Amino acid sequence: MRKLKKIITAAALAAAMLAGAPRTAAACPYTPGPLGRYIVPAQVLGMYADGDGVQVWCTDLGDGCDWFFTVDAKTDLRIYDRVQLVVEDNDTPDDYTDDRVIDALYCHDCDDVDD
Repeated sequence: MRKLKKIITAAALAAAMLAGAPRTAAACPYTPGPLGRYIVPAQVLGMYADGDGVQVWCTDLGDGCDWFFTVDAKTDLRIYDRVQLVVEDNDTPDDYTDDRVIDALYCHDCDDVDD
């Protein structure tokens, strides 16, 4: 049963990745800043290791858009982590379909951080 669940999860991730990022491009209400970037609060829902590194699937906490990106195999990201995605608009601020995640900011021991 566990192996079947992994196969189904991997298949769902692959299908979602083929659909593009973000899933509902017209509904994503972000305004890029002067450098052509914006911040998306998200949660990691899936991770899949392949030859290029680790494919990460996140969902936007605001409106449910899905985001996909690749990180190296040494990443400390975990499923269900809350992250702040730094997204570049690729010089097309009105078209979210070609935007790409360039960084993911997160903290596992944020309770121990002094302000």
